[in-house]
Amino acid sequence: MNTVLKIAGSLLVGVLGFLAVGIGVTEALAPYVWPSAMLGLPAGLVVGIALAPLTYLGVTYWEERAAAGQVTERTARRFWTTVAAIGGFVGGGGLAMAVLWTQAVGLATAMIFGGLPVGIVTAVLAAYLVSRRDWTGRASPSSPPTNSS
Repeated sequence: MNTVLKIAGSLLVGVLGFLAVGIGVTEALAPYVWPSAMLGLPAGLVVGIALAPLTYLGVTYWEERAAAGQVTERTARRFWTTVAAIGGFVGGGGLAMAVLWTQAVGLATAMIFGGLPVGIVTAVLAAYLVSRRDWTGRASPSSPPTNSS
């Protein structure tokens, strides 16, 4: 597939994700939170930003696997690092937001001042740990020898 087509498709998926989540969260919270767009727009922005590279790398991963039967080390590393970053953001940021929200803090404050910064830190940490993985499949020199008999 052409790179320009993959980029355009990924941006389209990101924009659609932004719109769907942004409008959905805004409308779902409208009866409970007065400026519900204050929560819907950041949530949609995060989803849109996450979906664009994930879509591009997912299509590249699928394309290489279909064409050659295996994926290059570079593509695998980039794809799984992106997946780990998104998982780290959702897990760490969601946990921090939930903990702050149970205190005497509103949902918007917990999301923006707790979930977002903690989510970014855990996303970077998760991405770093996954990107440092050995993708060659070779045994490390410190690993014990395998018994071949």
